[in-house]
Amino acid sequence: MSDRVLALVTEGEEAARELPMPVIAYFLITFALFVVALGVTWSFRNTAYKVQAPRPGGQAAHGTSSGTDEAHH
Repeated sequence: MSDRVLALVTEGEEAARELPMPVIAYFLITFALFVVALGVTWSFRNTAYKVQAPRPGGQAAHGTSSGTDEAHH
């Protein structure tokens, strides 16, 4: 009895492990997605510097103002 159960279990495992595509196809799809994500990330390099408005007088910090406090009122 245990030999029959063992044989059925092994046959069941074989059917469950069958993939719809070859293993290399999974690798190629994953690699292509990685390259696309890398390209998107790479396309945004230095954008903070490009978008940043030039500051008069060379001010680098946010929240600093040139002039008096009355400029805020």
